[in-house]
Amino acid sequence: MRKLLLFNFIVLAMMANTIFAQEKKQDKLKLYGDVRFRTELDRDSRKTDGSYRADRDRFRFRFRFGFKYALNENIEFGGRLRSGDPMNPQSPHVTLGSAFTTKSVSIDKAYIKYHKNGFYIWAGKNGMNMWEPDEMFWDADVTPEGIAMGKTFAAGENSKLNLSTGYFVVLNTIEDNAQTFGKNVHATFFQLKYCANLGDNKLILAPAIVSSNTEKVLGYDYNIFVAFAQFKTSSGLNFNIDYFNNMADLEGKVDPNFEDQTTGFSATVGYAFSDKLSAKLSYASIEKYSVIDRFAQDDWVRWDTTDPFGITYTRSSNFSGFGLAFKYNISKNFDTQLKFWDVEGLVRATTDTALETGTRIRWDFNIKF
Repeated sequence: MRKLLLFNFIVLAMMANTIFAQEKKQDKLKLYGDVRFRTELDRDSRKTDGSYRADRDRFRFRFRFGFKYALNENIEFGGRLRSGDPMNPQSPHVTLGSAFTTKSVSIDKAYIKYHKNGFYIWAGKNGMNMWEPDEMFWDADVTPEGIAMGKTFAAGENSKLNLSTGYFVVLNTIEDNAQTFGKNVHATFFQLKYCANLGDNKLILAPAIVSSNTEKVLGYDYNIFVAFAQFKTSSGLNFNIDYFNNMADLEGKVDPNFEDQTTGFSATVGYAFSDKLSAKLSYASIEKYSVIDRFAQDDWVRWDTTDPFGITYTRSSNFSGFGLAFKYNISKNFDTQLKFWDVEGLVRATTDTALETGTRIRWDFNIKF
């Protein structure tokens, strides 16, 4: 079935490309994709019972292939296929070493979009339209399903303002008949983004509110105030700051040790040595309920779990630590990145006897078109 899906997708793209070429409208169709090869090492990963996970060395790959087609100057539609476990929204990566078996391919984008004069609205499954300088709060691999829109305004000679919002369906339940708008388990967000050019430097400030009505399935909701800031200098020195504060009432709904664990913070300093070589150093302290961990980044920790609905995800919260990364651009569309993280848990649950820990190294080779 997955092979047939991939074959049909590629054939459809080729047929569309041929037809549009005959009409001399090739510029309306854009094909894009990327492939990654990764070496990953995990060390000193302690569990909550005090024992250690086995050290892990593995090879992985990621494959993505998509298209965009401009129906006219205001309407486009698109889609994308990705590798990886369809039940893991955070990761399109596949581990090598499964006795020459074929790998899963699934749809992670399928949408229709309207845009005009700085306004856009899309419906379907697409990339998250909330701006962030990194993926600490929302992993770029998590493509939400629903409706999103935004509008850009001029805010002075050298600055602009962007408003964006979205309504995303998280889960349809049988008792809600799965079709009732507003009755399903959903998440919403609203973001105000300010961008200013300060001479040759650039400043971005982007506060947001992200909420969910997940209490019916998780036992609690999220109502998170988010603030992102980025300052990029002409000298190659860059700064990112993320701040998260969950304002939802968690008393009596979660483990007592975590009721006040609602604040998250991360900071990154980066420097571009040249057009080819750059580096960045990060620090993060992410309390248990300061982010929606199944949607947040899955890079820093190895703490995987599966929820009652069969969704596999990384528990990307309740930790603090440092990250170090180097990137080298081999050519225009080919780069390699070396990354290192060292983390430790923040607070033990009432049933735990130890804090989780972990050290991770990744070396990636990325090609895109």
